[in-house]
Amino acid sequence: MKLTVKTLKGSHFEIRVHPSDSIMAVKKNIEDIQGKDNYPCGQQLLIHNGKVLKDETTLADNKVSEDGFLVVMLSKSKVLGSAGTSSTQACCLLIFNIFLVFEFFSSCMS
Repeated sequence: MKLTVKTLKGSHFEIRVHPSDSIMAVKKNIEDIQGKDNYPCGQQLLIHNGKVLKDETTLADNKVSEDGFLVVMLSKSKVLGSAGTSSTQACCLLIFNIFLVFEFFSSCMS
């Protein structure tokens, strides 16, 4: 299936995936398409419906479908401890929510 991936810069691109693909496989797919310098797999956070997706789960586990989209964000580093990871995820969710509000108001102004 084709899946739309949105960035916080306002751009988007499509990737081809299967519902059974793990989130880690999707991240590698994004890295291959967009380039390791732009979206390194180890720094990606994928968000769907306001939830940071875990690497070991699948698209189907997270109810990601072709008519939906993912948001990709980059964390500074994947080498954080567990406390750093949860604070990074909380920060990313906050940024994601701001992104959604911005996108909503932008569509209202059009």
